[in-house]
Amino acid sequence: MSSSTPFSNAVLQHRRWTFLGTGFRPFFWLGTLMSSVWMLLWLLLLSGQLSLNSHLPLPYWHAHEMLFGFVAAIIAGFLLTAAQNWTGRITAAGPSLLLLVLLWMAGRAVMLGGDILPVFLVITVDMAFIPCLLFFVARPIVAARHTRSIALVVILGVLASCNLLVHLGGAGYLPTATAPALHATVNVITLLMVILGGRVIPSFTRNTLQIPIHQSVWLERLAIGSVAVLLMLEAISGINALTGAIALAAGIFNLIRLLGWGGYKTLSQPLLWVLHLGYVWICAGLITKGLDAYLAGDYHSIAIHLLTVGAMGTLILGMISRVSLGHTGRRMVLPERMMLAYGLITLGVIVRVAGPLLLPTHIVAVWLLSGGLWIGAFGVFLFHYTSILWRPRVDGRPG
Repeated sequence: MSSSTPFSNAVLQHRRWTFLGTGFRPFFWLGTLMSSVWMLLWLLLLSGQLSLNSHLPLPYWHAHEMLFGFVAAIIAGFLLTAAQNWTGRITAAGPSLLLLVLLWMAGRAVMLGGDILPVFLVITVDMAFIPCLLFFVARPIVAARHTRSIALVVILGVLASCNLLVHLGGAGYLPTATAPALHATVNVITLLMVILGGRVIPSFTRNTLQIPIHQSVWLERLAIGSVAVLLMLEAISGINALTGAIALAAGIFNLIRLLGWGGYKTLSQPLLWVLHLGYVWICAGLITKGLDAYLAGDYHSIAIHLLTVGAMGTLILGMISRVSLGHTGRRMVLPERMMLAYGLITLGVIVRVAGPLLLPTHIVAVWLLSGGLWIGAFGVFLFHYTSILWRPRVDGRPG
């Protein structure tokens, strides 16, 4: 792209803002740092070493912060960067990106404030981030008429609505809304992973291995559409025979979709197989959610953690370790010790899902172990990628 284009000129104006030059830099770094520190805080709360009085019950506070704090930060970093690439127009850089970062940090601060701060202030501050993110992501998409990405803008709007419902439930205005709103948030993010996963995983696999990828238009529609329908029906009626059948179908459609992407050929490429593994957890979570409607036992909790710890944790770790290399001009070679991070996050998923079934009388120990594995995985990422995210591109280009 010529340096005389508006996009290049806008980026060049912010070369001195290395850390704030492109959205992935601050949000990948701060999001992973926050996820490790907040997970440690959660483990200390679970073990009774600390206390926190919040308008949300502690389990809901933990879920809120991991979804609207950690995951929202990674979504922000990815979409701000991807929307620039898709449209050739700037999203947020320099001062505008700093504004978004400060809004996100303010949300995390007030959510730590507990009952010291007025609930209205906590809700207002925490709610500000996603609508502002939506503006900066939607502006170039609408201006460039990139209709393929309009659904992502709508999803951000739905996430903002879910956040509001969580807060209103915790504040007592809609007492029964918090849990359904959190479950809806997991479903919305699952839909986002299905959409974005279908764009980047087969593309990365095809381009890296130079192999044909099998994609059917009808299968794509069924895989995405079934998750979207599940999201809407579960929000209305919860898990029942109908939503269970749709969840099973969604899991099967997405598994068939995944099999066409050649995952078995990626075993020598950690940056690829970790993304395929993350998508496996999506399929497993959807199928398990469907089983919950027909089998005795608490399959819903297993499904939730397959989709959160499993799919979100694995896909995020895989995506940020790949994107951070590519967008800083580095070779697509995974730092050697990052394999440890992939192993830790995978073991953490297994412990969190299987532990309560195998060791029901030691549930706290299971939580502590799986949380510790999570901290270790993202700690390894921070160790290897902090300098990558803070320093300029190695090829001298802006961004």
